[in-house]
This record gives sequence, structure tokens and C-alpha cells, in this order.
Amino acid sequence: MKKILGIVFLGLLLSTSAHSDNIKDFKIENISIGDSALDYFNESQIENSELDWHNYSYKEYSTSLLSGKGIYDWFKISYKSDDDNFIIEGIVGIVVKKKYDDDKCNKELDAEALDLSKLFKNTNQKKKKLFRVDYNPRTIFQEPSQSGKSIVTNISFDFKDGGKIILSCYDMDKATNQIDSPIKDINQFDTFRIDIRSKVFINYLEKV
Repeated sequence: MKKILGIVFLGLLLSTSAHSDNIKDFKIENISIGDSALDYFNESQIENSELDWHNYSYKEYSTSLLSGKGIYDWFKISYKSDDDNFIIEGIVGIVVKKKYDDDKCNKELDAEALDLSKLFKNTNQKKKKLFRVDYNPRTIFQEPSQSGKSIVTNISFDFKDGGKIILSCYDMDKATNQIDSPIKDINQFDTFRIDIRSKVFINYLEKV
């Protein structure tokens, strides 16, 4: 049951009020924006798990795909490429799903969004968005495509400090699920994701 509902909040260790304006107050499995990734993973783990294809595209930042420790199957952690302290500017908690149909996806998304809005009342919740995507193993953030067979549904929350949280469910088509890609990539699988970004990281992504 732990991966059906309560994905976000069973994994949170919060020490904040419902009126927080700071993205750093949101934690998943006690990890938050502004922490050093070295507090949770050793340096060799981080460096050996870097997504080379992503880091080639976004030279100022590096991203590592790391195994989860509890509720989450995977973490994507982003940090400045020249930062020896690996300060986290973006983190995505990923739960791999099976037979993730549209109805199940939307129920989980709505439940988690409701809980998040109660915990962080000062955030600006955006309307739910649905878009089609094509699977591309060299793209970390899937781009909308009118002809895409896979569906991504998300709800985003803007914090007053400029940070953002995006709750997403990825319902990838069966053919994409079965691709044998030589690149370590979870983008081809059905997943529920919590994407947390600092203001600095958001501003950078908008420029590239």
C-alpha cells in the first residue's frame, strides 16, 4: 500500500508550518533543496551515477540518477558541475508504477496535490496539465508532442521564494515500456514523480 497513496507524505519529514514560503522546507525522505548530496550519498556514488547525456546538454549543472532508500525507487539530483559540495538545486523523487492507467494516475495526483496545498497554504497551485510526449532517451525533461503516444499529467506549485514543486504521473505507452535502451533511463517507464527545483535552477533551465 505504501506506493499506492500517500507517496509524497509518507516520505516527508517536515519541520515547518503551513505558511512556509521557502522551498527548502519541503523534504522527501529528509532530503531538501540546499542540502549537500554528500550528506546522503558518497562522492563515488554521485559521480558514477551522473547522466552523461544530460550533463552534455546542460553544462553548468550535472544530474545523477541514484537508487532510492525507502518509498522512492530513484532520485534525480541536480547540482552545479563545479560544486565540490554537491549542493542540491533540484531533486526528483521517482516511484516506478505498473499498469498505470489514466484513472489511477489522476486519483493519486489529486490526492497528493490536496495534501500539499494543505501543508503549504502560501503556494500558488496551477491548474492540472495533460500533454503527450514522445520517448527520447536523450531528453531529461520530456517535451510535448501532438503525435506522442505517452501521456504526462502534472500539477505545479509555485513558492514565494521562487522555488517550484511539480507533481507528475507518467503513463508511457507499452511499446516505450519495452524499449531495451543502452542508456540507464527511467523516462520510458510509468512513474509518479515529485520534482523540486530551486529558483536558481528554474532560472537556468529557462535559459537553456
